[in-house]
Amino acid sequence: MDSKKAIALIIKLNRDTIEGKLTWQTSRVQPSLGNGGIVIDNVYYTEVEKKILRLYKFSQKYYYEEDSFEWTENLRLEFVDFYWKSEFEFPPISILSDLYETVRYKTSGVESFLDSYLGDEEPEEKDTDF
Repeated sequence: MDSKKAIALIIKLNRDTIEGKLTWQTSRVQPSLGNGGIVIDNVYYTEVEKKILRLYKFSQKYYYEEDSFEWTENLRLEFVDFYWKSEFEFPPISILSDLYETVRYKTSGVESFLDSYLGDEEPEEKDTDF
């Protein structure tokens, strides 16, 4: 796959998510990962152009030698079919982390919580040491 198109896709997905043109939902269906991989955090999905896109963070073993390994975290964006089986995996590009964080923020409901809870309050400007 052309990496320029993959990058353009991820940028557009992120922008459309930020602007509210694209909404993501949390999936209850966990992807099946081979090689002892495990899903970390939620699995998200959205529909674009009659295609279901799934986004998730996972951890898997990276083997140096037969008995030597470490766990590595990765992100995956893929097309899935009606049965939630992977049809195509997009290349693991570093900007996937931007999309993932945007999706987590939007699906968490933190924006509406802050608007509701804080209302019209203006934050006080104080020197605080956090």
